[in-house]
Amino acid sequence: MNYFFKSAVTSAFLLGTLTVNAQDLSRKIPADAMAVMTIKGNNFLELMSAEEFNNTFIGKEMFSKLAKEQNNNYNSVEDFGFNLSSSFYYYNQTNDSVSYNCFLAPVKNLAQLDKVFEQSGKKFSINGKQRTFFNADSSKIMRWNDEMLLMVLADGRSAYFDRPEIRERFGMSAIEVAQEAVAVDSAAAVEAVDVAVDAAGDQAMDATEVMVEEPKPRARVKKKGSQSAKSRKTKLKGKKSAKKSYKKKPVKVQPAEDIYMDAASAAAEAVDSVAVMADTAYSYYDDKNSPYYKDKTIKTAVVARWTVKMIDGAFAGADQNSIMKNADFTKNIDQKAEISVWVAGVEKLGKAFMPSTPYLKDFNFLSGYGTANAKLYLEEKSIRISSAMTFGEEMGSVLKKIHQRKLNKAFLKYVNEDKLIGYMAYSMDTKAYLQEYPKLVSKIYGSLYSDEIGMATDLFSLVLDEEAISKVIKGDGIFIFNGLSQKEVSYKSYDYNEENFETTEVMKTKKETLPDFLAMISTEDTRLINKLIAYGVKKEVVKSKNSYYEVTIPKSPLALYFAIKEGVIFLGTNATEMEQIVSNTYQAKVSGKHKSALLGNNYAAYFSPKRLAGKIPAEELGSPAKIEKANKTLNSLGDIYIRSYPMNGNTFAGEISMDTPADQKNSLKYLFSVIENLK
Repeated sequence: MNYFFKSAVTSAFLLGTLTVNAQDLSRKIPADAMAVMTIKGNNFLELMSAEEFNNTFIGKEMFSKLAKEQNNNYNSVEDFGFNLSSSFYYYNQTNDSVSYNCFLAPVKNLAQLDKVFEQSGKKFSINGKQRTFFNADSSKIMRWNDEMLLMVLADGRSAYFDRPEIRERFGMSAIEVAQEAVAVDSAAAVEAVDVAVDAAGDQAMDATEVMVEEPKPRARVKKKGSQSAKSRKTKLKGKKSAKKSYKKKPVKVQPAEDIYMDAASAAAEAVDSVAVMADTAYSYYDDKNSPYYKDKTIKTAVVARWTVKMIDGAFAGADQNSIMKNADFTKNIDQKAEISVWVAGVEKLGKAFMPSTPYLKDFNFLSGYGTANAKLYLEEKSIRISSAMTFGEEMGSVLKKIHQRKLNKAFLKYVNEDKLIGYMAYSMDTKAYLQEYPKLVSKIYGSLYSDEIGMATDLFSLVLDEEAISKVIKGDGIFIFNGLSQKEVSYKSYDYNEENFETTEVMKTKKETLPDFLAMISTEDTRLINKLIAYGVKKEVVKSKNSYYEVTIPKSPLALYFAIKEGVIFLGTNATEMEQIVSNTYQAKVSGKHKSALLGNNYAAYFSPKRLAGKIPAEELGSPAKIEKANKTLNSLGDIYIRSYPMNGNTFAGEISMDTPADQKNSLKYLFSVIENLK
């Protein structure tokens, strides 16, 4: 598709909705869909009208580019023919043989939508109120009427089409272990495909055809007497194939009624065996007479036939197998969310798209992962994305044990929100993690290496003392980012004398940008740590600084300080701050919002872009223009929060949000202003 059509669809999808009305197309989504995304245009239109969108820099730029491509100027996103106040959907439907990526959009004005295709140089067939468009190889098929448009991008699964019985059924070449490439007589294949294409053309073109003139492709002509192309072909015959080699056998093709693809495209793909241009590299996989190319053509035709059958079902009017009968899907519908994503099963989806290689055949990386969802909310005071995932009983039990610990309240005595730019805190039970880790490894790799994994996990449990380790590192901690600083450091360099060709060693200085941070980790047993400190002092790597220590890092300008106090290990870059901690003079300040986020969740993070603005050294950004743009962008962003909630049953949920500045009308318009600042 060209830029015109992409822009039309993208703009319409930006303004889609899930309102329950006569044109709600969710009933058209099949029950076995593996993933569904919903875009609610009505929610977007409440935040920004179509007219307001047309006047944004995105709208103006889009229409400007469309005007250069088309004879007719488009002035509004409403001119594309979609119903912007209804629901737009994406869904994936995958089985063992083919994967369908489907886009479903409501149509408001059929004539306008037809005009979109006509002016973009697309040809389509008309059958009553239905229109159908095929791209060059029929891997993308679109059908629409006065109610909806369905675009399907189909991809045949290699694991299915590489099976010997499947290849024989469809008349594809037999695959054998990669050896010398074997030449194949293509005459029979071309003749068979010609017959199939002619039959398919008679069947497919019964409907009225709307032809739109397109630029004619430049003819490829083989230069007479060209020895380079001949030499390349000669070398190719004995060349080893890096992918697949094909056994010489007659090619069988299905009856014509079983193959459905655009007749002109099929003829061009199957019959056109024009020689390669003399100045173009020649490849076995580019040769249209090769078995590889013919197999690809047959596979494409088969997948296209299946795709058309699937589309026929969607337009037939029968909605018995609708996703709306899936209780988990309907439970996750939220009318307030502008965009929603639902996954039927993460483990199931992972298996469907796992690469078809014997090395990964029995691996189960996502064992125990169930349904998942994510939702975008454009609220008055914030932009918020929530997500949740449900796990199986066994995996859910493991996660509950690991996340039963809360953050150490003592950490809050050393947090000053007026000084920090951001923080990241986590809390888990080290003992539970070490005890459950072997089970997790066994679930992933056990089916493939059951004996080896069994011995390894037993050895892991035998060597490690989970109880002792959990007392040294309990499992909760916090990292506080206070900013950036610069330090002048010396380094060796060499001056070159061009007269006598000698080099002289000299000392030079430069500025290094260093982070300023403070980290805290809970501990109960410090005996091992004390031994490490004593060893470091003996080796002159650790220096005592009266109740705290300094770590010397060879060839590094970064100075690190640490201390142990009241069951907390402190590690930071600021000596003054470390002195205040050990002397009980540190001034803490934590608001209720941050306190709730830190103590009420297993994971919490915060970042204030505004506080970072102006603190990044100019040397790191470059030109004054880049510095100004970076600081302008940082100042335009609100505070960002990330948190994960305690498990509810077997469901693990989290959220990321960004505050919307008070001077902004709403979150959507604020997003557009941020994007405009970035251009």
